[in-house]
Amino acid sequence: MPEDGLAQPELVHLVERLATQAGEWGAFHLLAEVEENSCALEGLRRSGFLVYAWQRIWQFSAAAANSKHDRSLWQPAASIDEIGIRSLYQSLVPPLVQSAEPLTTRRLSGWVYRQDGEILAYVEGIYGSHGIYLLPLIHPAVENVSQVLTNLLAHQQNWFGRPIYMTIRSYQAWLETVVRDLECQIGPRQALMVKHLVLHQRAFQSNRHSVLEKYATETTAPMVQNSSANELH
Repeated sequence: MPEDGLAQPELVHLVERLATQAGEWGAFHLLAEVEENSCALEGLRRSGFLVYAWQRIWQFSAAAANSKHDRSLWQPAASIDEIGIRSLYQSLVPPLVQSAEPLTTRRLSGWVYRQDGEILAYVEGIYGSHGIYLLPLIHPAVENVSQVLTNLLAHQQNWFGRPIYMTIRSYQAWLETVVRDLECQIGPRQALMVKHLVLHQRAFQSNRHSVLEKYATETTAPMVQNSSANELH
């Protein structure tokens, strides 16, 4: 919608209708990325959206993206890497974010970086006609992070000179000090918001202890005492 329409009171009704339609399609939640100072932020809050994280998007210059490296430090993710990628996701991504952006069951098709044989970084990319969008997940134990990120940018298939964007989430904020040393431009801080369309419900589990207590047998004399009694006789 036009930017000047974000402050209109009708925004709440529009979002509520969108949520209804998405629910009819089987969606579990709606996601929104809103600039911190946008007037739409409050309107989305009134519509039931909650902030689950923050991010900044960094745009890299052609010089940083086209730097030459003889060997790529990143390899395409294979099916054998899925366990390592999911373990990395579980260890780095907060539960609040996992509830809004669960790691899907589809085949993961990004790039992996290994250090001493262990997957310590995973990056997914969206490749469009107007740019490349990268979402990294990097463990703090990675050594020479600046070199690893520069190598990632250099080996993107960018035949048409498209700009490369990288989003850094609040739970990976330590990466911002690294990318500042590269040739890039920083965008405004954005709120990541979610509106859940389903309710979480606890699964019923019967109390097995009470069942055992119901059919408990009578207490008998200990075997040790019985043995002692036989010896006395």
